[in-house]
Amino acid sequence: MIQHLQALPGQTSAEFPQAIRQVVEQIPDPEETLRGILGLPRVDHSIRFCALYGVLLRLRREERHSEYEHTVVAHTKLFGKEPYFPTFLAIIERNRGDVASLRKAVEYSRRAARDMPDVAGVVHQLAAFMAEYLERREESPTAKDLEEAERCADSAITSTNGRIAHYHETKARILALRREFDSARISVTRAIELEPRQARDYHRRLMQYQTTRMRIDMMEQQARWHEMQESNKRELTEFKNQQLQLLGLLAAVVALIAAGANIASQSKPSDGVLLIEVMAGAVVIVFSAFSLMAARSLWRVLVGFAAGLALILIPHIFGR
Repeated sequence: MIQHLQALPGQTSAEFPQAIRQVVEQIPDPEETLRGILGLPRVDHSIRFCALYGVLLRLRREERHSEYEHTVVAHTKLFGKEPYFPTFLAIIERNRGDVASLRKAVEYSRRAARDMPDVAGVVHQLAAFMAEYLERREESPTAKDLEEAERCADSAITSTNGRIAHYHETKARILALRREFDSARISVTRAIELEPRQARDYHRRLMQYQTTRMRIDMMEQQARWHEMQESNKRELTEFKNQQLQLLGLLAAVVALIAAGANIASQSKPSDGVLLIEVMAGAVVIVFSAFSLMAARSLWRVLVGFAAGLALILIPHIFGR
């Protein structure tokens, strides 16, 4: 086992994460062997770190979060300056589950990605933790955050020639946050197709991808409901404004009619009839103008205008 660890690429190389995964997968029960190597003080420091990485890999896959944190804390003094160590701290924060801890996980992952920008696994971790953080927080994700997360996911996918399945699943989650739901489904389907059937955690990964697919469907439905709700709010606001305008118009018309009736009662009969006709025409024109805001038939509005103008102009054209 020590010889296999010695033959691994350098820790900051792009090939290291996948190479050590392959070594760990070859051993039926790797944890006991790796812990034994980790506890040998005379073994080279880099080999012991590889053993620690392998142990943490198994603990994370089995979701043994407390043991993961205890193991990292116990080896902080020895390996705390390794470039991968911020990724371990990020995973600890992510495992706590609350939004504030997820934010810390994103910051640790950013630090690791700055130190190892060519390592796809490190860059992908930043994309994955950002996606989870943006999904969990109450505020809507900003365009800047989404661009950073998508850029990291695309970088990880490109540098591995699109061969790592769960990178596509992360891209699907980011696309869903962008409300590009069809593209998100394509990405998660790609992840399902690429996941190796012979891998130990194949069924766990497959369940994760199916969960993501259901989450995409739920997010799309929520987006539709939100759009419908906003549309209904806008229509209700417009309806309220129209009702207030109508009430104001009715009040003005009532005042006009009252004033006209008062004047007509003090005039000659012929003058009173003429005044009433003019007022009637003015009322018809005003209501026709108001109906332009809600009318679906412009023809009916034009007929109303014509009728109002006729009531006003005919007495003057043909005389009293």
